[in-house]
This record gives sequence, structure tokens and C-alpha cells, in this order.
Amino acid sequence: MEKIIIIEGGFSNEREVSLNTANEIFKTLSSAGYECHKCDPANFASVENFLQTVRTHKPKIIFNALHGGDGENGNIQALFEQAKLPFTGSGSLASKIAMDKYLSKLIAKDLKIPIPKGIILDKNDSIENLLLDFPAPYIVKPNSGGSSLGISKVEKREDLMDAIVSAFKHDDKILIEEFIPGKEITVTILGSKTYPVIEVRPKAGWYDYQNKYTKGNTEYICPAEISEDYSSKVQEMAYNFFSRISGKVYGRVDFRFDGKDFYFLEANTLPGMTSLSLTPMAVKAKGIDFKTLLTEIIKLSLSKEEL
Repeated sequence: MEKIIIIEGGFSNEREVSLNTANEIFKTLSSAGYECHKCDPANFASVENFLQTVRTHKPKIIFNALHGGDGENGNIQALFEQAKLPFTGSGSLASKIAMDKYLSKLIAKDLKIPIPKGIILDKNDSIENLLLDFPAPYIVKPNSGGSSLGISKVEKREDLMDAIVSAFKHDDKILIEEFIPGKEITVTILGSKTYPVIEVRPKAGWYDYQNKYTKGNTEYICPAEISEDYSSKVQEMAYNFFSRISGKVYGRVDFRFDGKDFYFLEANTLPGMTSLSLTPMAVKAKGIDFKTLLTEIIKLSLSKEEL
């Protein structure tokens, strides 16, 4: 029986999401005949002890179920690369780029993909006389991280300061961007294919942490109610971006669609695998169940290691 180590939890503020993802993966891969063991880096006194424990299990592969922080920003990927341990998903370079929303926007712009107007602020920057060349409403968000943590939609300029303070609690760099009206759109990539476009439609407010992880708060339209030409266009944008950053195995790229143009928001090299997650939903629309998705991720990741 092949052994799989599932890395879960970690130190980021997305720890709870990671634990949910890991539980879903553990149950499903166990039922598929793998011998699964969960391992939380936060339970170890040192990196050396963590690596020693992983090596002791002699896993066929490490399934990375971490979210945010060192699990997603390229650090743990670099650790496994250096230790020559096979792991799922993208390598350290793609992970590092995708985690940096500002850098990702620059790459999208270079690919001629529209991006929202915006500025990046450092914690040490003066914000008393902040100059913005675009009107409210604004989106204020940490430059790194996910799960919509620390993100605010600001309707009036006078409310901007509270949102800035909130975002800086999650990161030392933040983005202030124009809000693009329209549809929230996401595209999943698995291997060399893109999957049906999903529209994310919250029943109230916008796609914040509560609406993202509370069952019934958000409607998911898959495939999205856009033309085939528009679907093909945004799928191509997503694939081109993921390829440019050397993304591997699987990922997701998010956009806003104003009815005419798609605006790049961010890329995710470790999409969630909970019951409300978008990547399982997208591949299911093509007849791929959760068990098949996970085994395909393992297969593609092992092929990546052999390249």
C-alpha cells in the first residue's frame, strides 16, 4: 500500500481552512486505498524534526494541504525541493510569484491581461495624504495570503483608513485597487487543461471570508453564464498566466468580468479542497469526481518530479 503524507495546519491565519482541506483529502485518499498520515508542521520544534518525521514514513509523495504563509509562498516547496522529497502541486518559484499579488499583476499586465488600477503600500509608507487616481469603491487587501482574510470593500473615501489598518494586520504590504463591477469569475487548471468557468455569486454583500466558507451564503454557477467565446478567452488568459509563472499540476486563476473585459485578480497554486471549494466543483462539471481529482493530482505531481 502506497503511503501519502498530508501536510496540514501550519502557522498561517488560514490554518482552519487547511485542516478542513486535509480532512477531506485524508478521507478520500484512504478510501482509494492509500495509507495516509497527516502531519502538521506547527507540532514540531524545528524544521529538522519535521523533515525527519516525514522521511521516517517514506511516503510515495507529500500531499500539500497547507494554505497561506510558508505552505503557499514557496518556502515549504523550496524545503522539499532541497530535501529531494516529492510533493504535490507547483514548485517554489511559481508558488512565490502567485502569493505576491502585486508581482502577479505585473506579470498579467505583461501578458496583456487587463488589471484593476491600484497602488501598493508598505507598512512604513505615509498614508496621511494618500493620492489615488481612481474613485471609490475600493478593494483593500493584503498583498499576500488568501481566503479573503483582511480584505475590505470600501464604498467611501472616508472609510478607507479602517480598511487599511485591517489589511495591515495580515501583511506588511497591502494593495488598494479599484472595484470592478460585474461578475466574480474563476478558472481551474489541471495538467494541461482548463475546466468550466465558474461564476461566484454571493447572495448578499461580496465574496468575503464568511460568504466563502458558510454553506448556503454563495451561489456557484458552473458553467458561468457567459458566451462560449468569453469562456474560451478567459480560460486562455488563465492558462497563459499559469504557464508563465511555471505553475504545475493544478491551480486556479481569479478574475472580475465587467461584461466586456476580464480583469486579473490573483492566482492560487494551492486551491482549497473542502466541500465548498471551486476546483473540485469545476472538474466535477466534466465528470471528474473528488477521488479521481486527487489521484490525478498525485499522478501529475509524480510525473513533474521525474522531469
